[in-house]
Amino acid sequence: MTTEFKDPHAWFIVTDDSGNKQTVFNNEIKDNNYPFAFEVNFADQPTPAQNTVTLYNMSKKHRDFYKKGQKCVLAFNWGKSQKTLCEGYLSQIGVNQSDGTTENIVITYTEGTDYKNIEARKIRVQKKKKVNQYTTVKKKIPGKWVNKRIHYYTTENGKKVGHYKTKKVYQKATYKKKRVKHKATKTFMVNMAFHKGKTLEQIIKAVASKAGIKISKIQLHKNTPIKKAYTAKGKPLTVLKSLVKRGESKLLYIRGDLEILDPKAKKRTWFVITDDILMTPPSMDEDDEGTTTWEITTPLIPEVSTLTGIIMQSKYLKGKFFVSAGQHTSDGTNPQSQMSIQKV
Repeated sequence: MTTEFKDPHAWFIVTDDSGNKQTVFNNEIKDNNYPFAFEVNFADQPTPAQNTVTLYNMSKKHRDFYKKGQKCVLAFNWGKSQKTLCEGYLSQIGVNQSDGTTENIVITYTEGTDYKNIEARKIRVQKKKKVNQYTTVKKKIPGKWVNKRIHYYTTENGKKVGHYKTKKVYQKATYKKKRVKHKATKTFMVNMAFHKGKTLEQIIKAVASKAGIKISKIQLHKNTPIKKAYTAKGKPLTVLKSLVKRGESKLLYIRGDLEILDPKAKKRTWFVITDDILMTPPSMDEDDEGTTTWEITTPLIPEVSTLTGIIMQSKYLKGKFFVSAGQHTSDGTNPQSQMSIQKV
């Protein structure tokens, strides 16, 4: 796929709780020449990126529209149709600043929804079990007439002599405590468990649904049935990362949506990068694990995100690669994409 790099359009759309929208639009012509800067980060991590938009010379009325928690969409295209770079929620509204000539306000937003703080109890389920319970009850012992032995004395031959006799007396009713055993149903909270034979995708969908985590796309490299029973222990996001790793795939955010993608997939969007597009020659880097990464910079390609396919046709670098991380940026007039790419 190729892109024609002319006629840039940028949109920053924020919606408040009442559904009212405020759109900042720039297409660099007279009526809509409102340049604004932005930074959009992406990587193969299940952690939402923190991105920024910088707005210039905005009136107080329009600045006051922005509040934390509002939904936002940042879009860009070389043409009139919008292509989303990222969606998220405003997390910080900066202070309006001025250098004496230009005023600016920096707005920070979090990509998508952050699920890292969902607690482990969210993926626990109820289990019922019959148990023994005991109840203490009072049992009445009715009153009755009983023979009571009474001791008394008489004087015989000048001596005091003791004697015993029986007498009918009424013994009052009494109460006695007694433990009574009975069966009861007790409810326990236990970890989700899955029987042998369930597939990874089935388990992932069940855990995500129980935790309220929305996964927009599931594309596992391996989706084989599990060979023994599996118990989901820990925070939901931790469980999902573990399952995705077993499926040799990646859990990551794509334009604000949480997705599971296969880094080895043959079907992917491919972009051809030539020397005419490169803004600087590729630079190479190798990490401690021996993974080689090339850094390239091009005019902004809105379709590019994590795991996008890149076909390098440059005198400096040739072959098929995929994007492992990157950044879309603009200072208001110079939109570009910086990408870290690795061999497919």
